Amino acid sequence: MQQFDKKGPSRPTIRAIADMAGVSRTTVSLILANRRDMVDRFRPETVDKVRQAAASLGYRANLLALSLRSPRPTFFALILRGPSQINPDSVSWHHQAFEGMFLAGALEASRALRLYPVVATQDLPNTEGSLLALTEVLEGGVFGAVVRSPVAILHEPLSRHIEQGMPIVTVFPESPAFYPTNVIDLDNTATGELAGRLLHEAGRRRWLFLFESDIWEALRIRLAGLRAFAEQTGSSLEELIVPSELAEADVPGWLAARFKDMKIDGVYAPSALSAVRALYACMAANLRVPEDVCIVGTDAALWRARGFPNITSIDVSWYRAGELAVRRMAELRDSGDSSFENVCLPPMVHPGDSCPSTLSGPVTATTPEPHPV
Repeated sequence: MQQFDKKGPSRPTIRAIADMAGVSRTTVSLILANRRDMVDRFRPETVDKVRQAAASLGYRANLLALSLRSPRPTFFALILRGPSQINPDSVSWHHQAFEGMFLAGALEASRALRLYPVVATQDLPNTEGSLLALTEVLEGGVFGAVVRSPVAILHEPLSRHIEQGMPIVTVFPESPAFYPTNVIDLDNTATGELAGRLLHEAGRRRWLFLFESDIWEALRIRLAGLRAFAEQTGSSLEELIVPSELAEADVPGWLAARFKDMKIDGVYAPSALSAVRALYACMAANLRVPEDVCIVGTDAALWRARGFPNITSIDVSWYRAGELAVRRMAELRDSGDSSFENVCLPPMVHPGDSCPSTLSGPVTATTPEPHPV
């Protein structure tokens, strides 16, 4: 019997099994792949000898390797975002609830399609170590990948794998320009326009776009949609960035002073964190919501706090995004294609108390009527 190094575990090789069973390595490989169409080619006694030799040597099948040999491989990488060290909102329960919806959608599609995700997270801040670890996942035996909001360091390797034919789907990219294909995203332009529509229909004319210092491309697209709507309605629009060096406890007071100076009556906050900050700032400035200032957020529908109004939020179905991403990846595998046209999911209005509206659910953009002077 073959001897193994006692200093550490060692996997028995195909050659060792072939030598023990007295067959070729090709025969061992085909039988241990355990595909019925392959196993049926051999006599039952040959199959038994190979399996007995493998068992006696402690052989364990490499599921990823077996999957890749199949015409329809089943293991894929599901790469999620880890908690951010610079964004406190990323670890809040209401934000993680959206992550849970995304994961639930991806898992449901995986169940229906008999696929098996290999889950990994993107560590922040970006490091070469993170890149190496995620590259090992992509090149470690999976047939494709679903990547939620890839960090900047992944742009190049993901694009390269797509060009090489690997089925990869990117969901909610923060930098859409890096991904001309294979994207499932919120329609960011329509989201900005819809925020303007909500403020406009609430009779607001002096708008503020409030965001954190780390503004990514998707938010700039929402800002462009909001600005276009403001121009069509004759509404004013200002932008305000919360300085990154400002302690979170100091943000409400800092914003309150500026809210008063600007004399705004409507705020679009394109993230849950910005929307919550706007609420606290209005309280600090003795501005009533929604009587004095209307607030519209994004991904903020689940946020709740005693004594504060529920936030009127423009969201997207994260469940649908996760489910669709896995299905599109599987379609690429089955068709042999490596790309598909980007998909924009429609924004949905979740009514709240911070900006009263009759709108609810998916909403398409409409041409606004000018606000009377």
